[in-house]
Amino acid sequence: MVPGTPPPKSDLLLLAALFMWELSLTVMAMAMYMKGERPFDVFLFSKPGAAFLLAIPLSVTAGAVILGHYRASTRARSRHFRLIVTMNLVTVLLILITGEVAMRIVTRSSSKGETLGNMELRPKNWETIALHYRQLLDQTTGFLTYLVYDDLMGWTVGSNRRRTTGRHWPFPYWSSSEGIRAPSEGVSFAQLGGKTRIALVGDSFVFGEEVPYEDTWGDRLEKALGSEFQVLNFGVAAYGVDQAYLRYEKDVRKWNPKIVIFGFISHDLERTMNVYGFLAFPGWDIPFSKPRFILRDGTLTRMNVPPLTPEAIFSRQSILELPFLEDDRGYRPSDWQERFYHRSYLARLFVSRFRPWSAVSPDVSDEPLVSVNAAILKAFVQSAEQAGTIPLVVYFPEKQEIEEPSSPLTRGKRALQRAGITYTDPTPCLLEVNPGDRFVPSGRHYSPQGNAAVAKCLLNVVHQALAQAT
Repeated sequence: MVPGTPPPKSDLLLLAALFMWELSLTVMAMAMYMKGERPFDVFLFSKPGAAFLLAIPLSVTAGAVILGHYRASTRARSRHFRLIVTMNLVTVLLILITGEVAMRIVTRSSSKGETLGNMELRPKNWETIALHYRQLLDQTTGFLTYLVYDDLMGWTVGSNRRRTTGRHWPFPYWSSSEGIRAPSEGVSFAQLGGKTRIALVGDSFVFGEEVPYEDTWGDRLEKALGSEFQVLNFGVAAYGVDQAYLRYEKDVRKWNPKIVIFGFISHDLERTMNVYGFLAFPGWDIPFSKPRFILRDGTLTRMNVPPLTPEAIFSRQSILELPFLEDDRGYRPSDWQERFYHRSYLARLFVSRFRPWSAVSPDVSDEPLVSVNAAILKAFVQSAEQAGTIPLVVYFPEKQEIEEPSSPLTRGKRALQRAGITYTDPTPCLLEVNPGDRFVPSGRHYSPQGNAAVAKCLLNVVHQALAQAT
C-alpha cells in the first residue's frame, strides 16, 4: 500500500469483521454469565437470552468473512492478513488496558469496600464490612445514640435517649423514659394520665423522620384533637411491617390505647423479608438483625428468635457462619463469592451491574412477600380488636407514587387487599400541598407541610372511629 493512500475496502471489511466477531463473543459470554441457574430454554426467552441469540448469527457472519480473508491470504502467500489481525488485537488490548486503568483510578476505597460512585463493587468482603460495623458500634454519635438492641424486634428506641444532629436532621430527637419519641428530654408519658390515648406504631413515616417533634403528624394530630387526648408515637426508623406488629404486641398493647394507628409504606414489606438489614440496604448502616416471619399452612412462625446481637453478627469469621441466610431476601451468594476474573476491575464493574440469575427460595419470592405481610397485618387488626382497641391502618404513599398515580398497584396495597383490611390513604390530602413542599429536601420523608396534610386526613378518620365506638 502506498503511504498516504486509504486502505482497501477489503481491509476495512476484515477489520470490521474482527471487531464484530470479538464483540459478539463477548456478548455471548456475558449473556451466559447472566443465565445463571436458569434452564437453557427459559434463558433463551429472557433479555440476556435474546442478546445471546442475536450474537450467534453476527459471530457466524463475521467468522465467515474472516475465514474468507484468511484463505485468500493463504493462497496469495501474503502477510497482509496477519498484519490486520495484529492491528486489531493491539487495538483491543489498548482499549482493555485503558479501561482497566481508568476503572482503577475512579474506584474508591470505603469502609465497606471498593465503590464506583454509589455502586459497591462485587464481590463484597465480609472482613471489611464486619470491621466497619464493629467500628460503628463503638461510636457515640449518630443513629446508634437513639436505637438499642431489642430481643424481640431486633432494635427499638432506647429510654431517655437523645439522637445527635446529622446531615438530614439539624435538630436532635429525644425519647421518653418509656422509649417513645418525645418533644424534649426528661419526659415520662405515663405520668400524664386521665386522657384518651391514641398510639402510633410503624416506621420512619410514623416516627416523623427528618422533621422536629412539633412538625410530626402525630403531634399535629394531638393538638387538633384537643387537650383531652394523648398521642403516643411508637414509630421506629427502618422498621418492617413485622417489627411494627411486634412493637405493638410488646410495647403498645399494655398502654390500652383507645385507638392504635398502624402506618407503613410499600418498602416496609421488603424489610419484612430480611433477617439482616445491612445485606439488603447497606446504605442504612443498621448493624442489627431482626426476626423473620414464615407462613406455614396459614400460620405465622418466627425465626431468628431472639435476634442475633450486633456483637454476635460481626464477630463471625465468614458471612456463611450467619444463620437463616437462605431466608433473607437481601442475600445473594454470588455477591460474596470471589472468582479468578474478579482481579479485573472491568469484570467487577460488569458483575456488579448485572447479576446472574439464581433460583429463589419459595420463602423469599414475590408471592410470600405479599402473603406474609398480609397475614401480619391481619394478625395486628385481630390482636388490637381482642384488646378492645380500635385499629386504624394507614398506607403512606412515597414520592414516586404521588407523582405517578397511574403506576401499577403497589405491593403494600396488594397486601392490604389480600388481608381484606380497610385502610386510609392520605394521598388526597397530600395532593393539596404544593408539589415542592410535600417532602423534605432528601425526598425520603414528608415535610412539615406534608405531615400537616396527613394529620388533617387522619383527624376525620379518628373522629369517625370514635363516633362509631360510642
